[in-house]
Amino acid sequence: MKRIASIALVLVLLVCSFAACGGTQPSAEVTPYEGAIAELVTKLYDTYSLGELPVFTEGVPVDLADADAVFAYTGLESADGIAEAVFSETMMGSQAYSLVIVKLSDTAKTEEIKNAMFNGINTRKWICVEADQLRVVSSADLVMLVMADSQLGEGHADGLVEAFKTNVGELTGEVLSRG
Repeated sequence: MKRIASIALVLVLLVCSFAACGGTQPSAEVTPYEGAIAELVTKLYDTYSLGELPVFTEGVPVDLADADAVFAYTGLESADGIAEAVFSETMMGSQAYSLVIVKLSDTAKTEEIKNAMFNGINTRKWICVEADQLRVVSSADLVMLVMADSQLGEGHADGLVEAFKTNVGELTGEVLSRG
């Protein structure tokens, strides 16, 4: 009797292990973004409203030849691996809000660049104010950084991450988050 119970238990465990392995399918490969990233910024704001916060609603190009500008907007030491970058900030410099989208020239460096942006960005780059919400996400060849002071409105960082997913599709890698 014990032998039959043992065999039955082994068979049940074997069936469960095959079921666990066969139930998942690998996700489809995320395709590179085909549109203009400056226009993507406008689409994000069409999807998620910042309310009364006055921002540039179309992405402003970052001069990739200007290392100081690259660092100020992206937190990156250089533009290596970046094909294009745009930003959107408030029209008043004393409000802690910034949205940056970077299009990469090599998707093999997506996680490396995303981590460098997260760790390198200065959330106190404004006079007397600081962004206490920071999110950095990626999808294929795009990396988006958004940082905001929660006093400007709760949930802006997370709302823009959702708008990014809506407009570009599946996120790749983890969402890097602070605050």
